Amino acid sequence: MIHDSMTYIRLLSFLGILLLIPSVVSGQEEPLTVEAVVVDAETGETLPFASVTVVGGRRQSTITNAEGGFRITVEEGERLQFTYAGYKAATLTPKAVGRKVKLEPATLMVRGVEVRALPLKEIRKETVRQQKKHRRKTADYFYRQTAFADSTCYEYVEAFLSGHSAVAVSDLKLTSGRYAGVKPDSTTGQILQFYKNFFTFSQIELATNRSQLDSREDVMPLYEKASKLYDIDYDILSDSSSAIYVVRFQPKDFVTSYTILDCTLYVDSVTNHILRCEGSGRNFRILQQYPKALKRKDEVLPVVFNFSINMTEENGFTEVQSVYVDTYHHVDSTLVRTKSTLFNIGPHQGKKGKDLKFDDDLHHRIEKQEYDRDFWQKNEFVRRTRTEEAVLELFERNDLFGVF
Repeated sequence: MIHDSMTYIRLLSFLGILLLIPSVVSGQEEPLTVEAVVVDAETGETLPFASVTVVGGRRQSTITNAEGGFRITVEEGERLQFTYAGYKAATLTPKAVGRKVKLEPATLMVRGVEVRALPLKEIRKETVRQQKKHRRKTADYFYRQTAFADSTCYEYVEAFLSGHSAVAVSDLKLTSGRYAGVKPDSTTGQILQFYKNFFTFSQIELATNRSQLDSREDVMPLYEKASKLYDIDYDILSDSSSAIYVVRFQPKDFVTSYTILDCTLYVDSVTNHILRCEGSGRNFRILQQYPKALKRKDEVLPVVFNFSINMTEENGFTEVQSVYVDTYHHVDSTLVRTKSTLFNIGPHQGKKGKDLKFDDDLHHRIEKQEYDRDFWQKNEFVRRTRTEEAVLELFERNDLFGVF
């Protein structure tokens, strides 16, 4: 039974003034632990979800978190390569990393090119071809999710999932996970409620070869008739090794009933492979479920849906490297916000996992598994943000993992 004093775990404003952890290169012998922040060299703004890869030895990688921070181990003689679509890549020795890794923005070659000069048909065709050719490719993913009601964090989820990984993540399975949360207090009428299937937001599709979309489907930017629903324009950048199309898809004003993506695609101009996509979802809804004790009917509410997808070609095809999702909506006067990060940790190792259906309850799936605290303390994969660190510390200190 969770005590009333633990019903709400407040993240106080002091979290906002914590300093970013400076770069650390620890130890004289291997392995070395490197921590830093990746930023835009011109503006100083952090670059979330940039790729950080060990080169010159083992093949190990991570991504920066939502604050641009990362942590990774490096063996003697290895270097770190930093890449982010729209920026020039950088390769550094561990000791040269410093507190900040500054990436130079790619050079603008042409702005506002006429849309008819953009090979959009070829980009769509190549994307669909990649999906078909590599449809059986699977990867293991590390997943992290937090949920807030105003300043209250009421759940923390980490899991290992597997799924098809070419261009878009699909057919996810749960292999292992841990979950901690505080339940809604029905006596005070609070609306806190766990989102059972938030993981489905990570399965964002960008392309289809269908000429007609079902009315229940989301409109994708790489759709044969996209120009009827989108205003499309683009720039061309040079990152010193190749040219990149930066294609913006903005839904037309009359598009008010479709669930549609408002996004920007970064595409390699030589291969027509997608490098990154970022944007938001319009006209999406979320099912707000209430505790039974409140005797209040569930509601379908509008939700703001922001996302960032990064691709990798490390395994020889266009594969999802990471997906970040940030949604928020209002219930009465309370702002409910959920964030998640999905990160590709390599080809699927064949571990057994159970299919996750669209309406599955991830928490109940995890609840049936035994919680191994030592295992999870050794498997971070993506550095936690300052808020995530504080939340995890509070949940672990109060032994809430395994309490449902």
